Amino acid sequence: MTKRARNITGRICAIIMIMVMLTACDVGYKNDGKTVTYHYWNEGSGHGSWKVDADPKTFEDLGDKYAHDASHAFFEGKVIEGADGATFRYLGKWYAVDAKHVFHLDTIMPEADPMTFKVHTSSLTEDAKDYYWDGRPIHVADKASFVVMGDKDGWDTKWAKDKKNAYFMGFASVPLADYESFKPINSIRYGSGSYAADKYQVYFQGHVVEGADPATFREVDFYVGQDKYRAYSEWHPSQVKDYSKLKQVGDMFTDGTHLYNDDLQTFDEADINTFHHVDGNWYADKRHVWWRETLVQGADAASFEPIYSSSFTTGRKEQSSGCDFNYGKDARHVFYRDSIISGADPATFEKIDFAVPGVSWTVFDKNHIYEGENTEALQKYLNKTYKKKT
Repeated sequence: MTKRARNITGRICAIIMIMVMLTACDVGYKNDGKTVTYHYWNEGSGHGSWKVDADPKTFEDLGDKYAHDASHAFFEGKVIEGADGATFRYLGKWYAVDAKHVFHLDTIMPEADPMTFKVHTSSLTEDAKDYYWDGRPIHVADKASFVVMGDKDGWDTKWAKDKKNAYFMGFASVPLADYESFKPINSIRYGSGSYAADKYQVYFQGHVVEGADPATFREVDFYVGQDKYRAYSEWHPSQVKDYSKLKQVGDMFTDGTHLYNDDLQTFDEADINTFHHVDGNWYADKRHVWWRETLVQGADAASFEPIYSSSFTTGRKEQSSGCDFNYGKDARHVFYRDSIISGADPATFEKIDFAVPGVSWTVFDKNHIYEGENTEALQKYLNKTYKKKT
């Protein structure tokens, strides 16, 4: 998985997790006068509930999973750490305040002022001194000229501006060259959109993109831009002239003349005619093997192969969906990343999930265990396969 893919996957997964949490079919709080309980329902496990550590006499359900009593505040039936129940108020759209703090979901928002805090949308809030995006301070320099560049309640809104800075929402800011002409550059897919420009400069999050031409600059991949001169990885100019002409080789690229790494910098240590992606983090040409971009000293390219993970979860040994990213072997050696594992036997080296509770993968050969535990399941496998124990 490329760095760009990892970043977009991480963002989308985070968004999905929040959306699932906010839209789950919770039944909510129940107070029978003696005990307060929190009830929920999901399609996987059905109905569930737990006792809430609340005083039934002063308990109040505030809606949207929030509640309080005279001493504590609650979110999803759990005590909100640091909240004062007596002064706790729910403001809506997953924000709340007490006498001292502002809360987003069940987390205190540092620096936010509860006395002047206002909720505009589920994403955009403000107090007397700053604006906030998804609970994070934006650190606005000039509130009077602050403008959100996009939907104020949009998952895909990334940029804002005032007359001093451009703001990559809640994460970074960068001095702005021209307020009037500044705008985001169209994103190519959901979750991207890290580039923006004015008539003088191109911006990537909290950085100026060095030497980029605003008039011709466009986003061509996640964290990759292109103008009439070259391609850019994040805010760095690359040696790639035309990103559209690159062919991907695993997490690397080739234009037929040069190889490039994930940051679009040249990787010329390999023979371009025989260089190929083996699997996972492993690459090879006719003579050498690489773990990512690191040469694996002592590896024989002709006999090298990744270690493939197997599972016993169904009661029989099955190949998992991909290779282990860190273990490989050739005819003579076993490797962890770019290093030889001293004494390891390539003929019997394996990585298996024996489905033992509390134990994940076991990495071993017939003589030693390199990762995991010496479980009964492993011993049975060794006895059956090699007629001996470790």
